[in-house]
Amino acid sequence: MKKFICILLVVLLLLVPLAACQNTPPETTPTPTPAQTTPTETPEPVEEDENHLIGIIVPAATHGWTAAIAYHAEQMAIELGWQVGTDYLIWTSTSVSEMANQIDDMIALNPAAIVLMPHNDELSVTAQQITDAGIPWVLFNRRVTAEYTAYMAGDNFSMGRESARHIGNWLGGEGTVAVMHVPTAGSTSVERVSGFVEVMEAEFPDIVLIDVTSEAFTQEAGLAMATDMLTANPHLDAIYSINDIPSLGVLQAVREAGRTDIQLISGGGGAQVWYNQIVANEDMELFTATYSPAMIRDAIQKAIDILAGRDVPHTTRRPTTIINRDNVEQFLDPSLPY
Repeated sequence: MKKFICILLVVLLLLVPLAACQNTPPETTPTPTPAQTTPTETPEPVEEDENHLIGIIVPAATHGWTAAIAYHAEQMAIELGWQVGTDYLIWTSTSVSEMANQIDDMIALNPAAIVLMPHNDELSVTAQQITDAGIPWVLFNRRVTAEYTAYMAGDNFSMGRESARHIGNWLGGEGTVAVMHVPTAGSTSVERVSGFVEVMEAEFPDIVLIDVTSEAFTQEAGLAMATDMLTANPHLDAIYSINDIPSLGVLQAVREAGRTDIQLISGGGGAQVWYNQIVANEDMELFTATYSPAMIRDAIQKAIDILAGRDVPHTTRRPTTIINRDNVEQFLDPSLPY
């Protein structure tokens, strides 16, 4: 019996490991073959195209109005919480050639949209390249002969027309008026003067118009132009200046020359510094026709709306307002940069 029990124990000892081997579950993860070996670096996930960069290209601050353009664009970007380089870029230039290069460089960045205020119509060919590249863009303030997505501006023609009516009525339909041209301002100058002449010829045919030329929208340029103009014209009743800043130089020249024949000097734009002169000079009618630089915000908003798929009018113009001593107090705001 003892011998039988010993043999049974030996058999059982031999069967236990064998049973354990047969009941072991299979491996859940097979050993990878060389072709399945895990890579040493995890590949970058593929992201959706989130390009929403809006490029803003405007002239440099050659005078107060253009300085305020960049200011209002920057302020709007800050208010929207935009990041430079990701959400927006603001580039300024001092010449047509520099701006043409900037347009080329901006196209190379392939932004979602561009807002462009050109120096003048010499940039038409370069601006057309934006459209040819398939980039939507908003033309601001000055015209070019290119296919743009939308156009935003004040109403230069209205500025000229309303200024003509104000001067013509003030003079009683008679007198001599010097009319400022600023060729470097491109279509801005052409449109303001065209609107002015249109109304003068139609409604005040007895008023004589004398053409004068200023080199730029600066106080120094206005002073130089007016100094020569006053020397060449011993009598003038009014001066149609198409921008507030050169109007400061015109007013300075009139004061220095001691001219009392001039009854009116206009401006254009709506600069705080010219508003102050409207208040201070009681012996002469000073006024301006508004053309706010804050409209750059409207142009940027148009670009945002285009990218959002919203309907945007092809052309939008903000109407002008005549400001003189009667209503200037409503527009005084020393906190504004222009």
